[in-house]
Amino acid sequence: MVQTAIVKPLGTVLLRGGLISPAQVEVALVDQRHNPNLRIGDVLELRGWLHRSTLEFFSEEWPKLVAGEADHPLGVYLQKAGLLTQKQLDTLLKEQLQTGMRIGALAVLHGWLKQETLDLFLRGIAPEHHTASAFKPLRQSQENENSGPEKEIDLHPSRAASAMAQNDNDEEIPWVD
Repeated sequence: MVQTAIVKPLGTVLLRGGLISPAQVEVALVDQRHNPNLRIGDVLELRGWLHRSTLEFFSEEWPKLVAGEADHPLGVYLQKAGLLTQKQLDTLLKEQLQTGMRIGALAVLHGWLKQETLDLFLRGIAPEHHTASAFKPLRQSQENENSGPEKEIDLHPSRAASAMAQNDNDEEIPWVD
């Protein structure tokens, strides 16, 4: 059975992703009524609210990706959408190696991407990762790498604190006198 995605209007997608505000949508629709030959994307670009590359990505590529044609890492799509530069992506990849955090989470922490935008991308092209931890699975050691599957370590702050509190109750810590 072929799965078909419901294609949402461009303004709705951009609004849901935090790329434009409700007021900007209203203004663009009013501008469209006065200039019926302009598409909403044209109005958003003419007003300087979004770049052409972002509009083209969401009008041409986004529907295909949501339909299940996503086969690249998230960072590639964020760059194609004009939301991250190559320099920013390189920085995020280096930080990912150091911290174990996911690219999207790092981009949000840097202020280069809104959380709503990351959520839109994750829900749309990688729903299995939408509720995942901001941290990538970490490996125990290099020698264990070939011996079996990776051990995932949950580093979410609230769950880590809960686990630590539970461990405090379970066993006594030997203190040096």
